[in-house]
Amino acid sequence: MLHDAVHTHLFSEPQAVQAAQPGLDLQIVPLGGGPFTVELTTMELGDISLHVGHASPFLGFAKTKADCALLQVPVGNLETLLLNGVVCNPKIVGIYACDTELLRSNSQSNIFTSLILPFGSVERLLEPPPRSKFLRPGNYALLQAESGIRARYERMVLAAREAARSLPDIFKLEQSRLALREALVQAARDLINPDHASEARMPRNCRALRRIVVAADEYLRLHMDRPIYTEELCDALAVSASSLADAFRAAFMVSPHRFLKLRRMSMVRAALQSRDGPIPLVKSVALGHGFWHLGQFAHDYRATFGESPSETLERAHGRQGA
Repeated sequence: MLHDAVHTHLFSEPQAVQAAQPGLDLQIVPLGGGPFTVELTTMELGDISLHVGHASPFLGFAKTKADCALLQVPVGNLETLLLNGVVCNPKIVGIYACDTELLRSNSQSNIFTSLILPFGSVERLLEPPPRSKFLRPGNYALLQAESGIRARYERMVLAAREAARSLPDIFKLEQSRLALREALVQAARDLINPDHASEARMPRNCRALRRIVVAADEYLRLHMDRPIYTEELCDALAVSASSLADAFRAAFMVSPHRFLKLRRMSMVRAALQSRDGPIPLVKSVALGHGFWHLGQFAHDYRATFGESPSETLERAHGRQGA
């Protein structure tokens, strides 16, 4: 029986990536340095799915959904990758139970791999130790896995992606899907086995700082209709400017000012693309989101999204909006 088990997409809009990874609630803020792009290959293997992607630099807020768990193995440029405020190394593996928050940041492009599983099946499939954070909703751990085992998992995942690209019909065959699923489950089981992996040490104040950043994002989501600035955010969260700065640098290696500017830039892009109401003017939208230096705004916008604001408007509305 034929089955459409492989999906490959190239995304240029951050909000489009979320729908492609249904196990996650995902918010992306592009970091610039060129056009935002995510190339994602998804392999549906029954009750589990493997996602392998290549992404341009971005900051990300993610939360596993109530019925899903996530095994994450990042690939490449790990020296600039932060997961929940921890700088990665070639041994890092992330495990996230359901309802767990994940912050990630990488100032360089990198390959990411995610194995999404039903939370209720984690214990049966991967056999983590009884007290594993993989089994406790709202918890996560970054593991230091044995190098050889991690390298084998990485090679297998990248080989599966290459097979899906070069032979698109290969995973339409049930036996191919079953064989890949079995190999992934066994490799993941070995990867998190306590005989081969230990929990990475977290910075002492990592969780407290992460809570500030998560609370900041929640506040911003509640006020998407207007720009937010640092002073208001400090007042809303009842934290000092220095505490807010420490939290954002620890989580993302950026200042709150730069983060808020990037968020406002994304709000401008969304407004230019919106089809609700009359076609907007670039100048009016930019000023309405706090960008008073229009020349600098246009430069920063192109650096972040790889096109000018007027080009975004034209693509969304045709030449009448240019």
